[in-house]
Amino acid sequence: MAETPAAFTESLLREARETHPWLHHPLFHMIWDGKLGRPQLQNVIRQQGAFFLDTVRHAAWKIISVGAYTPTFEDLERQRALIPLVVEEGGEDTIGGKTTAHSFLFIKLAAALGISRDELFATEYLPTTIIEKNELFLLQRSSTIEALCGGNIATESLNAIHVQKMANALEKHYGVPREALDFYHVHMEVEADHADRAVRILAPLVTTDADQARARLAMRRAITARRICADGMYEALVGRSAR
Repeated sequence: MAETPAAFTESLLREARETHPWLHHPLFHMIWDGKLGRPQLQNVIRQQGAFFLDTVRHAAWKIISVGAYTPTFEDLERQRALIPLVVEEGGEDTIGGKTTAHSFLFIKLAAALGISRDELFATEYLPTTIIEKNELFLLQRSSTIEALCGGNIATESLNAIHVQKMANALEKHYGVPREALDFYHVHMEVEADHADRAVRILAPLVTTDADQARARLAMRRAITARRICADGMYEALVGRSAR
C-alpha cells in the first residue's frame, strides 16, 4: 500500500541525507578537514564545473518537462511554481534583484582558487563526471516526478549543509576570502526553499505505489550518479597519488 504523500516525501528526504556523497564521501571530508592539496582541490572545482556552469539549462528542463502538447490547468500551476528556480539560477539581477547567476558565482569562486576563466572552461572532464551530468540531465527531461526527485529532493534538500562546510573549509584551510564564497553562501539561503517547493509540487503526484516507486528510483539514480562522480574524482586525484 502506498504511503501518504507526507510520509513518503519525508522518507525520501531522510534517505537523501543518509546516503548522498556530498555529505558522506571521503573526498569531501578531506576538503572539509583541509587534507586535500590545493592543486587537488582546484581539480575538484574544475570537474564540478561540468554541472555548475550549466545549471540554468538543468533548471529550465524542469519546466519543459511539465505537461504535454496541450497542458492542463494543473500543469500551468506547476510551471509557474518552478519559475523561481530558473530565475535564481539565471540571476535575480536580470529582473531587478542583486544576486547574479549561480554559474557566474562559481566562476568567481574558481578565480579565487587560482583557476582562470579559460582554464575552467577548457577543463577535460573525467568519464565519471560526464556520466553524472548526463544522468542528472536525463532525469530533468523525463517527467516532473523524475525532475524533482532527481534534483531538488536528491541534492538540494541537503545542499545547505554541504555548502556551509565547503565555505568554512575553503576560508579556513585554503585561504579563500569570504567575499569570493558567494556561490556557497547563496546556496545556504535558497536550498531549503527549493526543497520545500519540490515537496509541495511532488506530493499530489506520488499517491500510488507505482508513482512512489518511480520517485524513489529517480532519487536513487541521482544520488548514484553523484557518487560515481565523487568516486571518479577521488580515484583520479587522491587514489593514484597514494599509490
